[in-house]
Amino acid sequence: MKKQRNLWSIVLAGGDGSRLSRIAIGPEGLPIPKQYCSVNGGPSLIRQALRRARTVAGPDRTMVVVAADHRRWWSLELADLPLVKVVVQPCNRGTACGVLLPLMQVMARDPDATVVVLPSDHVVADEPTLFASIIAAVDHIDREPDRLVLLGFEPEGPDTGLGWIAPRFRSEDRVLAVERFVEKPDRERAEELVREGALWNSFIFAMRAEELFALFQWALPWLTRMFDYAMVDSGAGPQAARVAQLYERLPDVDFSRAVLQEAGADMRVVAVPPCGWTDVGTPDGIARCAKGCSRHFESRSEALTAALPTVDLADALGAYLDRAEQERGEPLASRVAD
Repeated sequence: MKKQRNLWSIVLAGGDGSRLSRIAIGPEGLPIPKQYCSVNGGPSLIRQALRRARTVAGPDRTMVVVAADHRRWWSLELADLPLVKVVVQPCNRGTACGVLLPLMQVMARDPDATVVVLPSDHVVADEPTLFASIIAAVDHIDREPDRLVLLGFEPEGPDTGLGWIAPRFRSEDRVLAVERFVEKPDRERAEELVREGALWNSFIFAMRAEELFALFQWALPWLTRMFDYAMVDSGAGPQAARVAQLYERLPDVDFSRAVLQEAGADMRVVAVPPCGWTDVGTPDGIARCAKGCSRHFESRSEALTAALPTVDLADALGAYLDRAEQERGEPLASRVAD
């Protein structure tokens, strides 16, 4: 469609998956970042996210952000996707840096771009419904060009491991004004959020690139100045070397806390119809997906690269729970079963 001619996708795949480091263990006994694992068979999570991103914007307008020390995994996973642009972070410095680095590269190529940001740890049973919701967010940006529009999912329960979006009020409208964000509430607060009509925050969002950069300048002016120096040709050595030096000095910066929570009242959220969405970044998320998603295998073109040390998170969680029962009783098993 003509209104999407400047649409770009950014897949965030640079995280270390620390919450699953004791579960996602490869054959060598070392943790594997969750985005390079599968759930219930089929392609890895990063492959699923990239398929999603390419559907939204096309392969030549898709960027994937990875970490240099994950090269052993992403170099094989991405080898057959030559049109996808790989943005390598020297190390993981949090989601704010993970968004800002590719954002500036998109702006250098396409100043009029609208970007859709997608995490790489989601499983979705009904992809067409999710795609329609992403397009609804992009369509809303045509009407309100300065807005950041998120995707929020109807909660299946009072999850304490997810972020939440509280709309200003609920209505029949598909796009709602955001009142506030709540990060990983305790059980009592999560139950209140369910009653109030809050949504699970998927961290999928869309915004015009120049407006998103302006939001960074407002919320994190020191960070944008540092990235400006590293990314703009200043004659101070190659860009890759400047970016590496920058990342050595950077702290971890969380986009949700530093940007979304600071500017929440100016944002919008699309309430996504039920589509079998699961964030598998926690043991609870894996357990939900293992129960709700059938074991499946995609076509060979979408399958895991055979050379990878494949880990299926559903199987890995089961093995971890078995070990926990043997060593310490049932501390995690009873929690996940709730």
